[in-house]
Amino acid sequence: MTSGGPSAAVGRVLRIAGGVYHVDDSTTVVQASLRGRLKRTDSRIVSVGDLVELERVGDEMRIVRLRARSGALSRHGVSKRREQVIVANVDQVAVVVSVTAPDPDFLMVDRLLALAALSGIDAFLVVNKTDLGEPASGDGLGQYAALGVETLPMSAESGAGLTALAGRLTGRITVLSGQSGVGKSSLLNALVPKLDLRVGEISERRGRGRHTTVASALYRYPGGGYVADTPGLQYLALWGLDPAELPGGFVEIAAAGEGCRFADCRHRVEPDCAVRAAVEDGEIRPRRLESYLRLLDEAEKGR
Repeated sequence: MTSGGPSAAVGRVLRIAGGVYHVDDSTTVVQASLRGRLKRTDSRIVSVGDLVELERVGDEMRIVRLRARSGALSRHGVSKRREQVIVANVDQVAVVVSVTAPDPDFLMVDRLLALAALSGIDAFLVVNKTDLGEPASGDGLGQYAALGVETLPMSAESGAGLTALAGRLTGRITVLSGQSGVGKSSLLNALVPKLDLRVGEISERRGRGRHTTVASALYRYPGGGYVADTPGLQYLALWGLDPAELPGGFVEIAAAGEGCRFADCRHRVEPDCAVRAAVEDGEIRPRRLESYLRLLDEAEKGR
């Protein structure tokens, strides 16, 4: 209980549906609406994960104040002129991929890991469906461990590896993100069976997952903290990204870039580019440079 009046309380937004905000006030989940004054005075849109101050007005609970955010996972909104916060106050991102069905979308993995790093959020890789085969090596999933990314192999189907993931989630706000069909909802169902989240099927024609989660939502985690299931993200455009900061999302490119002839080298066609030389020498995988250059194009167009 904090400021905002004698009946004020602080809660965390778990989900938003039809203009109704479902807020965990630490004792129960209440339904609240936005106070009109807040709409007029705060340009931020209240999002899942936000800490808000509540007041009771008659029989209704209203959100009267939005507290400061940290660690927001954001992207461009549909109009590309406004930030869309997927989940606010995130502690860590679990990037979920599957060994197969669907095959890993490495460009999306690179994008999600870069987004987390550039947002100052810890990230790790969850490799699901190990019951269908071994995680790929070489130019596959094994490369991320070599880059220092914590990698947890597991199977929501068999239960293998779930204990390690459960420990990683305890006491934190975690976003599970990745392409559709990799098993994010299945993993959450295995960890918290009472959620009974809807699980999608894989399209045989395209080998892609069908969207089953249509909006971000936070769920209380039994060991403390929250977990978020997010929509399958086929495309994620980074919000407010300074092109000069992009190498911070690619550790090997940032390190190699120290040897470039020009301090502002973008690693495209500039002479004496140490990053391109490292790619040619096999020290950096070509696809990682491709991921970087795609994000660089987006960042430059968005400014």
